[in-house]
Amino acid sequence: MKRSNSRKTNFVLKLAIFLFALLISSGPSLALAEEAYHSLEEKKKAGLGSAVAENITLGGLLEVEFTNEDNERDGVGSDITLATVEVAIDAKINENVEGHILFLWEEDGGPIALDEGTITINSSYGLSLTAGKQYVPFGNFESHFVSDPQTLELGETNQSAVLLGYEKGPVEIALGLFNGDLDGGNLALTDNDRVDNYVASVKVAPVDGVSFGLSWISDLADTDAEITEAWGASPTLGYLIDDSVAGISAFLSLAFGPVAFEAEYLGALDEFDVLDLDVDTDLKGDKPSTYNVEVAYEVNDNIEVALRYEGNTDLFELPETQYGVAASYEVFENTNFSVEYLQGEYDDTGNLEEKRTLITAQIAVEF
Repeated sequence: MKRSNSRKTNFVLKLAIFLFALLISSGPSLALAEEAYHSLEEKKKAGLGSAVAENITLGGLLEVEFTNEDNERDGVGSDITLATVEVAIDAKINENVEGHILFLWEEDGGPIALDEGTITINSSYGLSLTAGKQYVPFGNFESHFVSDPQTLELGETNQSAVLLGYEKGPVEIALGLFNGDLDGGNLALTDNDRVDNYVASVKVAPVDGVSFGLSWISDLADTDAEITEAWGASPTLGYLIDDSVAGISAFLSLAFGPVAFEAEYLGALDEFDVLDLDVDTDLKGDKPSTYNVEVAYEVNDNIEVALRYEGNTDLFELPETQYGVAASYEVFENTNFSVEYLQGEYDDTGNLEEKRTLITAQIAVEF
C-alpha cells in the first residue's frame, strides 16, 4: 500500500486514542460507563422509553459514526454517517396484550422504514404469542463492539412471523413460522410462495452470569445477509433456491465479576447446491459459516474494554478472519462514546492476502 494511506490510518488511530485518554482523564465529573446495549434484542428496545400517554411509552436511539477504512481490496476511504435512528412506540393494551412499533432510518439504507410491528399476547402460564414484523429468534449476536459481529451479518432475520414463546425459570423456548423471501422466486415461474419457513430456539440461564443456547432455521438463505443477493439470482428467474439448507447457531455467554466472555457459531448444516450458491470456482456447493469470540473487562464500574476474534467460511464479501479492540463509556447520562479498531484478512482466492484496517468512532444517545 502507499505510505500516505498508512500515515492517514495511523493518524486517525492516534486521534481516537487521544480522545479516549482525554475523556478518561477528565475526572469524576464524567459518568463513564459501558455502552448501552450488547445484543440485537436490547438495541431494538430503542432507548429508555418515557410515558407520553396512559399506557403508551416513546423511546429512541441515535448513533453517529466516523469510519476510516484502509482496504487492499476496495481502496481507502473515510466517512461520517448518521448510522442509526430508531423510534419505538410501546402500548400496554390491557393486562395481557401489548403492541410494539419500531421505525428505523439508516443513512446508507434508504427511506425510513417500519422495522418492527408486533402484537404480543401473554398468558399467566409462561406462554406468549407474538405476531407481526419482527426479528425471529435465530442467533444470539451478543457483542461489546460497535461493528456487528459476522454471526449477525449472516444470521439476522427480519420477517413477518408468528412466534410462540414459553418461559419458565431459567429456560426460554421459542417456535416460529414465516414466509421467506427467496424460496418464492419469481411468482410467474414457481408456486413455492407460501408460509413454509420455521425457526426454533432454546436459551438456558442456570445461574447468574451464565447463559447458553441453540437456535435453528429451516433455510439459511432466507436470512437478511447481503451475501444472499447473489444466491440463485438471475434476471429471468429472480431469486430461486432449489433446495433449502437449514442453519444452526450455538452460543455461550459468561460474566464473572469484571470479566465477560462471549462465543457463538452460526452456519449452514449442509452444502448448498453448486447451481444455487457457488460464488467461487471450486465447483463445490458453498457451506457458509461464521464464528465470533469476545472477551470484555470492566476496568472499574464505569469503563469497559473488549477484544474480538471472528471469522467465516464462504462469505467472500467479509474478511475471512478479523480481530480487534474496542472501548466504550458514557460521556454524559445516556450519551455513550465508543471507539474500535479492527484488522481483517480476506480469503486468498486469487493467491493474494488482501487486508483491511477499519477504525470506527461512535456517539450514541438514548432517550
